[in-house]
Amino acid sequence: MRKVILLLSLMSLSACSSISKQHNREIFTLKSLYDYQLVNSATHKRININNLVSGVRNKNVIFLGEFHTHQASHKFQLDFLQTLYKQNPNIVLSMEQFSRDSQSIVTGYLEGAYGEETLIEEGDGWADYKGSYRAIVEFAREKNIPIIAANAPSMFVRCVGKEGVSFLHRISKEQSQWASKKLDLENEKYKAKFMSFIKASGRSHGQTNDVATKRQMNTYAAQLLRDTTMAESIADGLQNFPNQQIVHLNGSFHSDSRLGTVAVLETTVPNVKISVISPLMVKATDIRSISDDEFNQGEFLYLVKPLPERYLDKDKEMEAITKLIRKRMKNECEL
Repeated sequence: MRKVILLLSLMSLSACSSISKQHNREIFTLKSLYDYQLVNSATHKRININNLVSGVRNKNVIFLGEFHTHQASHKFQLDFLQTLYKQNPNIVLSMEQFSRDSQSIVTGYLEGAYGEETLIEEGDGWADYKGSYRAIVEFAREKNIPIIAANAPSMFVRCVGKEGVSFLHRISKEQSQWASKKLDLENEKYKAKFMSFIKASGRSHGQTNDVATKRQMNTYAAQLLRDTTMAESIADGLQNFPNQQIVHLNGSFHSDSRLGTVAVLETTVPNVKISVISPLMVKATDIRSISDDEFNQGEFLYLVKPLPERYLDKDKEMEAITKLIRKRMKNECEL
């Protein structure tokens, strides 16, 4: 009797397995906010970290998009770097999180000339450096992986956001190498995406249409300053580190759908081979729930759990947005 029951159970399991395969169901589990699931966008199939690294073997530049405040992004980035290093130790790390004017401090830290507090204070490290990027930088330091401080200085970005692109023409000669001076404001697809984001965030709250439009264009120019400067930094890295793969970390908006920094780099270095890996927050555990637009964000996706809602009370949300706008308007543009 037990043999019959066991046989029926095995038949049942086999039937379930075949049904799942027949309907192309790819079920996954995300256990915590540190967890992620990798997906090949072309096949819509789950893959592991070794499959991913093999898939980017022949790429010159690999963009690892991130959600800045999501710990799964930073765990994935470290896992990826460690696995890629085993396949190819000739890699260079490029980071949005450090700007060009901090390059000497970053390099000095890697070479043992400075301590971590100097890196953070004089290198203008992000507020969440210790919790989000420390492990990544320490891996690079231990393995002698160069780091490119790729971004434009935050003051430059702030000044363009306040004054527009005209600011770039009054940068001193000494500081002129810290950021790009030429911005392409004509990419309508990227501009539409960015403006949609601005409107959804409520950043024009309390402003007249003319004031809001001008401020939005200045904010877009500031975004492009980051994009273009990072693309130029990566292009320089391709020349300075020939035959080495560059792994670039940036907020996913800069690289999703091959827009932003990716688009500028492809224009700057036409024959460059690029792979984009993008994060996607998902509630469902079935890959079939992912849309075509979401798959198109990158050649590979890493799926993560949604972060907690920032606000449930709309009044409190608008109060926070208004406070942020007022704070930014008070920021001075000082060179």
